[in-house]
Amino acid sequence: MTGTNTPDAKVALLDVARIARAGTLQEAWQFFCDAMARWGFDQVNYGVTRFRVGDNIGSQDDILYLTTLPHDVAQEYFDTGFFAKTAIFRWLGEHVGSVSWGWAHDEMAAGRLSPQEEEAQRQTEAWGGWIGYSISFPESSKREKGVLGLHARAGTSQADVDALWARDGEMIEAVCLAANLKLSQMPVPGAKLTERQREILEWIADGKSLQDVCVLTDLSLSAVDKHLRKLRDNLDVETTAQAVAKVTFLNQLFQRSEPHKP
Repeated sequence: MTGTNTPDAKVALLDVARIARAGTLQEAWQFFCDAMARWGFDQVNYGVTRFRVGDNIGSQDDILYLTTLPHDVAQEYFDTGFFAKTAIFRWLGEHVGSVSWGWAHDEMAAGRLSPQEEEAQRQTEAWGGWIGYSISFPESSKREKGVLGLHARAGTSQADVDALWARDGEMIEAVCLAANLKLSQMPVPGAKLTERQREILEWIADGKSLQDVCVLTDLSLSAVDKHLRKLRDNLDVETTAQAVAKVTFLNQLFQRSEPHKP
């Protein structure tokens, strides 16, 4: 992993450009995973939420979560909430920057982990011990948090990864920052709205009254009210204002119907 075949600055810059030009979430994610694989990280986890309140990251349904881990591993680690018990998760919530996964091992050896974190660390090591790095991204608002986990290729030691990071960490982080900026502005799949519901909500977000919406959509007031009730239920909010805010946070308003083609 510390040999001469890792990317140079030119390759890293090209990766940043590819990610920035991506037209879809899937395309941006694939470009990013390809870039990380060139550095020897063949499994990647990414998550971003805009519903963080203090230490609470909000509902997992509202998190944009992407991973290349096998489904069963991802389900056991993330869907069950196990990740939130780890020392690395605490570090990511308290810091901005990168952390070696060797840090948690060292902290346990020094007796500085909570009982819950110790138990989670032992479970992680029982799974064979994961080798890699995590990154906590700068927040654009107090409600947002984005984090990333990079799993090193099998057969790589944490010492190898730490040596790579000492040499190329700034370049790797630059590509990761570009990916976070791109991915975090893409629509989160969680908001399940019909096209009509989205249209109505977009007119309301534009400041239109319900009477205006009726004229613009050629719907009756009762039909508009019915659509609004259903979308509030789908979004698990109480008011239409909350629905506008939530769908905005999820980047679901005013999206192109087709990817932009230069």
